[in-house]
Amino acid sequence: MAAESKSPCHHPSNIENVDLQNLRWVLQGNVAVLTGNPFDPVVQDQYDKVASVVDEDCIWLGPGLQLLLDHVLAVSQEGKIVWLAPARDSQSVLQSAQQLQNCHFIRLESTLEFLCPGMIDLHIHAPQFSYTGTATDLPLTGPDGWLETYTFPAERRLKNNLPLARRVYQCVVQTTLENGTTTAVYFGTLHLKPNQILVDVCLEYGQRALVGKVCMDRNAPHDYVQTLEENIEETRELIHYIEHHPQNSNPLVLPLITPRFIPTCSPELLTALGDIAAEHPNCHITSHISESIDEVAWSKHLDEQDHGIMDRTDAAMFHSHKLLTDRCIMAHGVHLSDADADILMEQGTAVAHCPLSNFFFAGGVFPCRRMMQRGNKVGLGTDVAGGYSPSMLQAARTTVVASQSLQAMHTQMEQQPTTNDTTESILDYRHAFYLATLGGAEALGLQHQIGNLQVGMSFDAFILSAKGKSNITVFPDFDSLADVFQKLLVLGDDRNISHVFVKGREVKRQFQVTSCSP
Repeated sequence: MAAESKSPCHHPSNIENVDLQNLRWVLQGNVAVLTGNPFDPVVQDQYDKVASVVDEDCIWLGPGLQLLLDHVLAVSQEGKIVWLAPARDSQSVLQSAQQLQNCHFIRLESTLEFLCPGMIDLHIHAPQFSYTGTATDLPLTGPDGWLETYTFPAERRLKNNLPLARRVYQCVVQTTLENGTTTAVYFGTLHLKPNQILVDVCLEYGQRALVGKVCMDRNAPHDYVQTLEENIEETRELIHYIEHHPQNSNPLVLPLITPRFIPTCSPELLTALGDIAAEHPNCHITSHISESIDEVAWSKHLDEQDHGIMDRTDAAMFHSHKLLTDRCIMAHGVHLSDADADILMEQGTAVAHCPLSNFFFAGGVFPCRRMMQRGNKVGLGTDVAGGYSPSMLQAARTTVVASQSLQAMHTQMEQQPTTNDTTESILDYRHAFYLATLGGAEALGLQHQIGNLQVGMSFDAFILSAKGKSNITVFPDFDSLADVFQKLLVLGDDRNISHVFVKGREVKRQFQVTSCSP
């Protein structure tokens, strides 16, 4: 057997570094691997050099995305990827898989299945899962708006009904896992106890997550608001709970500082949360930024009242409170200016693009391609329940639709006839796959741990399969492997996700959640 793989498609694996007696999973088949932002000049140059080279070991689908053909991937008992190489160079690993009692072998169907890095949902409201699929009929803000009518009541009722909180959180965690979401950035509720239950459920079900206590001390219902001191105290308590949880010693769940958005947070609260972030430099931060026209105007009005400053943007306000860091993920960003985007890039702050909910609430389309071309960090969020689907495959598809919508808007505004020039705004399934995986990992600063399938990384992954009954029909006489992969991304749903793994643990249940009955 060769000492190491020589394929130019990826870094070689050295068998001398693999403990063949410590394997948990060995999988053989086609593996989707990413190399970076497809608009990064370095990534594009890499693709230009190899795309025309015929290689039996891989197919390049586009800049930054390749399919490794008939490869073997091995995972240690600790859940780390320890081997990735062509099957012809992997005989020792394959033999160990057959001999070891505690090692499981999976052979993927060569023309119908793909091993993919787990998807990362950068923005999802866990307590809102109970009304997902409803409540898309109102604007976001206002006395009779979406927040007042649907959101605050749904979140508030979990405070005094902890069994309900547990059922809701079991449903959202299991459903997202069923759909291939291996990492989720969860907004919780205002109150501590339901958030602690969410942490417990994530650990129980094995989902990697970031969990935050939503902070609000103004412009919220009188029975769903806290004082400045209560917000600070419970934020600290949740951070401590997560960091010292007995089942979280090798962290699967990370803490999250979570001001809801500027209108519901006083300047004093934002300053205090910025101070907490400075005390915990590895703690992530998330909020909503420049989401809708009304929200932007409301934030500016409040800022003028608070500070006498005219026309300061959300980005400038968050930055003034030291809340924009390289561990910060801001949702939406539809109405960011170029100057705002510069601030985010300088601070290393990422944007969670939420295309589905943006269609309902944002009054605009996030310029995702332009932000990627600029070098801003961008990933995807479902934004449940503002987004009515918990599926990251749906979020990826809607990203493509949103980019087409933005291109059409530009064409109409410029009063130009439609052309075949797609360079301005349009994205395709390959860009969306990056955003749902490695893009999300880069947004979190965890790209060396998750978001891809490489030796040394955590085995967070799912198997995308065209076997069985689903929306997908494969025509083997003329569908290429790339065609099948594209069909799965464009038409696939949870029926096409046969296995899900987080840190080497298989976490997809063999049944579907149909209700949250007690």
